[in-house]
Amino acid sequence: MFQLLQEDQWEGELLQTKCDGKLVVVKSRQSILKDDTDYPDHILIVNQDITTSKKPEQSLQDQVSVTACVQNIGFWSWNVLDDQQSLSDQILSAFDHQPREDPPNGAQVMQTVQAANPANTKRVLQQALKTGHKYIDEYILTDASKHKHWIEVQGRVYFDEQCNPIKMMGIAIDVTRQKQKEHRLHASNHYLHTILESLKDAFFLVDKQWHLIYVNQQAARLVHYSADDLIGHNIWEKVPGLKNTIFEEKAYEAVQTQKAIQFEAFFAPNRHWYDVHLHPTAEGLSVNYNDVTAYKRTEIALRTSEHKFKALIDANIIGFTLAELDGKIIEANDKLLKMLEYTKADLAAGRLNWREVTPDEYRGIDYQAVKDLLETGVFMPVEKEYRNKHGQRVPVLMTGTIVENTRPLCAAIIVDLRTQKELEKQKDTFMSIVGHELRTPLTAINGSIQLAQRRIQRFLQDRPDKLPSDVEVMIDKLCKLLEQSLRQTRVQNRLINDMLDVSRLAIDKLELFMQPGNLISVVKETVEDLRYTEGNHPIYLVLPEQRYIPALMDSDRISQVVANYISNALKYSDPEEPITVEITVDDAQAHVWVHDRGEGMSKEEQKHIWNRYYRTNHARGKKTTGVNLGLGLHICQVLIERHQGQVGVTSKKGKGSTFWFSLPLMEGGT
Repeated sequence: MFQLLQEDQWEGELLQTKCDGKLVVVKSRQSILKDDTDYPDHILIVNQDITTSKKPEQSLQDQVSVTACVQNIGFWSWNVLDDQQSLSDQILSAFDHQPREDPPNGAQVMQTVQAANPANTKRVLQQALKTGHKYIDEYILTDASKHKHWIEVQGRVYFDEQCNPIKMMGIAIDVTRQKQKEHRLHASNHYLHTILESLKDAFFLVDKQWHLIYVNQQAARLVHYSADDLIGHNIWEKVPGLKNTIFEEKAYEAVQTQKAIQFEAFFAPNRHWYDVHLHPTAEGLSVNYNDVTAYKRTEIALRTSEHKFKALIDANIIGFTLAELDGKIIEANDKLLKMLEYTKADLAAGRLNWREVTPDEYRGIDYQAVKDLLETGVFMPVEKEYRNKHGQRVPVLMTGTIVENTRPLCAAIIVDLRTQKELEKQKDTFMSIVGHELRTPLTAINGSIQLAQRRIQRFLQDRPDKLPSDVEVMIDKLCKLLEQSLRQTRVQNRLINDMLDVSRLAIDKLELFMQPGNLISVVKETVEDLRYTEGNHPIYLVLPEQRYIPALMDSDRISQVVANYISNALKYSDPEEPITVEITVDDAQAHVWVHDRGEGMSKEEQKHIWNRYYRTNHARGKKTTGVNLGLGLHICQVLIERHQGQVGVTSKKGKGSTFWFSLPLMEGGT
């Protein structure tokens, strides 16, 4: 009434009692009518019974009140006409965690509310206002502690008699926990999706009606579809090549038995092999598979290779063994058993052990072979000997490889060298006989030439008269021819000696006569002899300060080594380029060096220079007096090693070479 008197009009809702005692709700509009003097004269009252339209609203409020007592739900309303919004005290307090005397009001809270999806909110709101359909949307509310809450809003629109929207009412539910769970689930699904997409294996899921519900990119790529093209389709219809195959058979079996199945199968359409794993799930069946075509081809090739290798082993052309690294022989073919004169019964009883049948001097070779096997998986071919069952030595050539890493086993092939060694021994014996037979006439020729030289010298000394000039010229030419012949006999004699030495080495009959001696004296005498025989080619000798280097040696053999080094240097150097022989000494050993300025050698040639019968390309192409059999340096190496010394060479193409050997000093010093 006060507002009516102040403003001359009032509008609102009133609760009135009818004559029958029933309460009704009326919408009342009241206005004051004034006379000509502007004095209030009458009150115009217009009432409209709105009891029918108010009942649903009241019922909804009652339901909200009851439900709010059970759940964390609040009540909200929006007056469309004046755009006023309100929230119930319950929802206001639910999002205000700070204790305070004056809790926030609805207007304050509404300022912190924002639509989760503004575009969707606008669309849903317009649709509800237009059609009156139920309104459902989501909002994000920030509380006093800056925490965000997800609010699900549900409600409906109320219209007046002219069907104009006047109010929206509904409930607001806190769905923050649900959203958090959904976010965690989404993150987990994203993480799982990332993992599945990163797999090299193809992976897909089907439901119980065989519709594809997930397909990773690898699976889609293998069937030449995109994942979107596959999801939702029946797998047997989309990939008809799987029908009536082991894939279909095993898939149905896994679903019916609810047991995981793994198998390998060949897919005919693309001619590839796959390793397939089937796992029944509550939704249907998960399948992961990978392309193992390369593996299968390797397996087939390996099986073929194993078959060929087994055929070779069973042919008994060469010996074969499978043995443990500690010596126990697990398998051996008939060729090896026959070679060592053992039986299969001996093998089965464990009486065959490669370490026990190896002589002690080959322990170092065995140690290196085992070391190479453990480091590289193979050991290179080596020559050694075994003792057969009766103690006789059997020379062999063998090589092997590791065939199992978890339990190291060595597979080795073994070649019997007895026939080859016997042929080499016969050859060396033949060479020894031939050498002796050649030396006999050569000695006579050498003696005859020297006798002729002495007689010519005596003839010239006994005649006081001067000979005619033509006779002197003839005698001078004769002396040169005799000297050249004598030099050739020395070359041939050296070659024969080399042949004999190699033969003695092969049959282990080369004897050394070891005696204490002075290394400097031996080297000095050898250099002086070569200076005399080689004429004008300069040979320098560089000696240490001390003049006595004690060594236990065969002086003749050491002289032979020095002479061979110097002869090679002279042979491959220009006549005007000097040869330098040098001796150095330290606390334990002495070194003899022969330096030349010749052609030099490549690194590949240096690897083989000590081999028997080896000659460098330069040596094969160079025209020198005599014949080079490629035996000299090999003999030098053996002789020095028999003296407990070492040999070596350093060389560079176009820069010359340096050959050296070392000898241990005798105890007691200089």
